Amino acid sequence: MLTSFSSKAIMTKCKAMYGQHLTVQQYQDMMHCSGVSAIASYLKEEPAYQQALASVRPDAVYRAQLERMLRKSRHAQYAGLMRYDFSASDSFYRCLMRRGEIEQILELIRLLNAGCPERFAKQYPVFLERGASFSFEALAQVRDFSQLLRVLERTSYAKALAPFQSEGPDQSIDYTGCETALYADYYRRLEQSVDQLFRGRVRSQLHELIETHVELINIRAIYRMKTFFPEAGPDRIRGLLLPSWRRSSGMEQLLSAPTAGEFRTALSESRYCRYFGPDDLSEIDYRADRVEYHLARRFMHFASDAPTAFMAFMVLTQLELENIVTIIEGVRYGTPPEEIASMLIL
Repeated sequence: MLTSFSSKAIMTKCKAMYGQHLTVQQYQDMMHCSGVSAIASYLKEEPAYQQALASVRPDAVYRAQLERMLRKSRHAQYAGLMRYDFSASDSFYRCLMRRGEIEQILELIRLLNAGCPERFAKQYPVFLERGASFSFEALAQVRDFSQLLRVLERTSYAKALAPFQSEGPDQSIDYTGCETALYADYYRRLEQSVDQLFRGRVRSQLHELIETHVELINIRAIYRMKTFFPEAGPDRIRGLLLPSWRRSSGMEQLLSAPTAGEFRTALSESRYCRYFGPDDLSEIDYRADRVEYHLARRFMHFASDAPTAFMAFMVLTQLELENIVTIIEGVRYGTPPEEIASMLIL
């Protein structure tokens, strides 16, 4: 459990850092930049990105490099906040940070299936190594699924992935199954951490953030299956979903909708009716992100505790990063500013 000093420090720092987030006007300014170099110059002057981009030469930076540096900056912000966490190695904050490890494990599995695992050594984010639950250097040497399990053998990831070991060396790995198993284990442990460490309003708010995120992942999955694989029944789709510990009834109603059209109608009558209409869900990812944005912003505004502020901050900074990437891509390809604006999560 956090000391009162570290808890107050994390909450205060979260709110101060979020106070430097980009505004609608700043997004507008970036949308009217002439190119990636101009966007890099603009961000270098913003307090939230000055340190991360201090060494960048705007006239020489390219899109992928800028995006990589911005992602590193986001992780550095979280690491900076965790300096105030004096609790155990399995604290709530460290549980949250395990998501980055899962993303890299899945990237390696994707490369294994593509037959080019050696590429992982050149692209994995080195800044994740500090405090990791396994050796990224060893992970970069993996050339098959058995080796992957050995590298991860002292973590919960190995147990989650073990059922997906293929029969032969030429058989592809079930990527979707691995992804579902890893994230199911991650969110289960996160929920357990919340129940063990927190009480009252803090526990309730953290569960709200976690369960909303999980539910929106499942809504996306159900929609895509009913749209692109209409022959898939509820049992098949259910196998692709993450466990939802407190909202199973809502998912069952969406799962039982016979068609994509009836799914849209059911969703438009759900607790998310403000964000999802019955007519068109082609922008389902955008709408789902808006749900999380508004929930996290509300919790950040009213947060009086460190865990809620930290988790809301993680959501909001991730979505801000997505907005910046959207603007970079739009400017690069000459998309009109008003069209870029319609894609921003606000």
